Amino acid sequence: MGAQCSSIANLSNNEQLFQLCGSIPLTANDPAWNQLFSFNLQIPLSNSENHEFIEATANLFQVLESNNQATRNTSSLLRVFLARATELKASAQCDNRIFIWQTCNALFIVRSIFSHWIRLEKEAVLIKKFSFQQEDSCESLLENLAVQLVEILVDVPLREETALLHRECIQTLMLLLFVAASSYLTNNKSIIFKCLMHGPGALHAGLLTRTLLQHYCQQQPVPVRWLRKPEQGGSIVLGLATGLWSLLSRSSSSAEPVDALSDFANQSLLLLLVLTNHCSMEKNWSNPYRQALLSFTDSQDPVQVSPVHPSACFRLDYSVLYSTLCDRLGDERTTLLLYMLLHQHQQFRNYVYTHADIQRMVIALLQELFKGDDEGSHHLYMSLIILLLLSEDEGFNSNIHNVIIRNPLWYTDRVLNEVSLGGLAVIVITRTIQRNIVKASDKYLHTNCLATLANMAAYFRRLHPYTCERLVSLLCTLNKRRIRVVQQLKSSDVEGASREQLEQDLSILEEVLRMLLEILNAAFTHQLGCNQNLIYSVLHKKEVLDVLRRHPAFQDIVANLDTVSNYFSNRISQLSEPGVNEILHSIQLGCVDFPKDQLKKFPELKFRYVEEDQPEEFFIPYVWSMVQSTSALCWSNDDMTIGSENEAK
Repeated sequence: MGAQCSSIANLSNNEQLFQLCGSIPLTANDPAWNQLFSFNLQIPLSNSENHEFIEATANLFQVLESNNQATRNTSSLLRVFLARATELKASAQCDNRIFIWQTCNALFIVRSIFSHWIRLEKEAVLIKKFSFQQEDSCESLLENLAVQLVEILVDVPLREETALLHRECIQTLMLLLFVAASSYLTNNKSIIFKCLMHGPGALHAGLLTRTLLQHYCQQQPVPVRWLRKPEQGGSIVLGLATGLWSLLSRSSSSAEPVDALSDFANQSLLLLLVLTNHCSMEKNWSNPYRQALLSFTDSQDPVQVSPVHPSACFRLDYSVLYSTLCDRLGDERTTLLLYMLLHQHQQFRNYVYTHADIQRMVIALLQELFKGDDEGSHHLYMSLIILLLLSEDEGFNSNIHNVIIRNPLWYTDRVLNEVSLGGLAVIVITRTIQRNIVKASDKYLHTNCLATLANMAAYFRRLHPYTCERLVSLLCTLNKRRIRVVQQLKSSDVEGASREQLEQDLSILEEVLRMLLEILNAAFTHQLGCNQNLIYSVLHKKEVLDVLRRHPAFQDIVANLDTVSNYFSNRISQLSEPGVNEILHSIQLGCVDFPKDQLKKFPELKFRYVEEDQPEEFFIPYVWSMVQSTSALCWSNDDMTIGSENEAK
C-alpha cells in the first residue's frame, strides 16, 4: 500500500499498514492516512479473491486486535473516512478522481477489518470498538457509518469514477447488516437496524430503495474500463503503474468471469432484499424500506396516486421492472423480489394481472418448475407460490387459455407443436406433483401445486389432449401407489417407524387423489362444453373411477364423475364405428344436452396463499443464504450462522 504498487504477497512488509495495526496511536489528522489510502493494490472483486485477501492479512489483523484497545486506531480510521464521506458529493461534482479513489480505498480498509472481526465479535462489541470517546459522551461511529453509506449511494451519482465506491458501499453495508441481523435474531434488538429503520438512516429509506431498484431494473454492469486508475496529474500519487483495478491483466484462470465481477445490478438487489426482509414484524417501528418497496407507484400512470406510506416517495416505470423480472426469473433473487411484489404490492399485482404479455412471466416460472431437480428447493417453492398468487385472479385463469404457445423447446418430455398457456401450466404442475410424490413426498410443495390447479380448474378450456392425458394419468398412477401402500400396511412385517412412514404416505396420497377428483369435477361443472378432450381421457381410464368409488373418502365426488362418464359412455355405445374423431364429435354434441342439474353442488375451489405466522423465520435465513452463495463477499460456513440456526421448512 502507500504510493507503490502493492500485492497480497508483500502486504506484511507495508509500512503504512503496520502503522495502522501497530502500538502507536494515529490521530484523525495524521498525514499517514493519505499515504495509506494511496495504495495501488488490486482490491479483491470476487469471492475467491476476497478469501485470499482475508487469509493473507489474518496475522496483521491479529496485531491490530491486540493493539486497538490502546491505540483506538480503528476509530480514527472511521472518523477519517466519515470526514471524507461528507465531501464526496462535491468531489464527484468537481470530478476529483483522486479524492474519490482514496476514499474508496479507505472504505475498503474498513470493510477488510469488518471481514475479520465479524467472525469474532457481536454487534455491541463492534460498536464499542468503533466508537469515539469524548469528554462527556461516546459517539457511535458505526451508526454514523451506516448513515453515510446510505447517503453516498443516494447522493453520489453512479458513473465511471464513482462505480468502485458504490460497490464498496454496498458490500460494507451488507457486512454491517449481517452483524445487525445476528444480534436481531438473538435478542430481537439491533442498534444498527434501529438506526436504519427508525433513526437517522431512515430519512433516506425511500430514496435508497428507489436507487437500488433502479440499478436492478437498468441491469447496467460496471464496465471493465471503469475499473481503472484515476487520471494521473499533479497529485500526491506518483507511482501508479497499473491502476487501481488492473482487471485486464488478471489471470484468465480466475474462478469468476469478468461479467460476474461487475454484477452491480444483482448486488444492489441483494442489499435491497436484506433491507426489506428484516424488522418486518416489529411493533415499535416499521421497516421504511419495505414500505417503500411495497407501495411505489407507476411513473407511466397518468393518474397520480397518493403514497400509502411517507417513505413511498418515488415512482418507477412498472413496464421496465416487469420486463427485467421476466428476463431474470431463473435467478432466485429475482424470484423473491417478484414474490414480495405480488404478495403485498397491490398496484403492481394488479398491473401484472392485466399485462398483455403475461406469458413471458408464466413461461419463465414454468421453466423453473420443469427444471425442478436442478434448482434449490427454495427457488422451486418461490416459483410455485408466485403461480399460486397469479391463479388467485379470475381474469388470469381465463386469459391463459386464450394464449397459444408454439413448440416450447425447453419442454423436452414431448414435442408440443401448439398448446394453450393454461394447458402448458397444467402439464408442468401435474408433472411436478408426480415427481414430488415419487421422490420426496413434500406435503408443502404438492399442497401449493394442487391449490394452483384448483384455482384454475373452473376455467379449463380446450385443453390439449396431452394435457388431459397427463392429468388423468396422474390420478391413475397415484391410485396404484395408494393400493400398493395399503397392501404394505396389511403386512405384519411392517412395524414402528416404517409403519408410521407408510401411514403418512397414505394420508398424502389420499389427500392428493381427493383434490384431483375435485379438480376434474370443477372443470366438468363449470366448463363441460369446452372440455371434450378431458371427457375423452376420463372415459379412456374409466376403470380408475370404479376403484376409487369403493373408498368412503371419494364416493361423493366420484358420483358426479360417474354421472358424466355414464352419460357419455351411453352415447358412444350407440356409435357403429367409434373412432377417435367420431367419439369426440359425439361428446361435443352430447355436451349441449347434458343434464347439469344431476350434478351435486360442491363448494367452489378457491385457495389463497397465506404466509406463515412468523415469516421472518424463513425469509431471513433464505436471504442470507443467497448473500453467501451469490455475493462477492467472503463467507465461511461458520460465519453464516443466520442461515443454519434458523432454517425453516
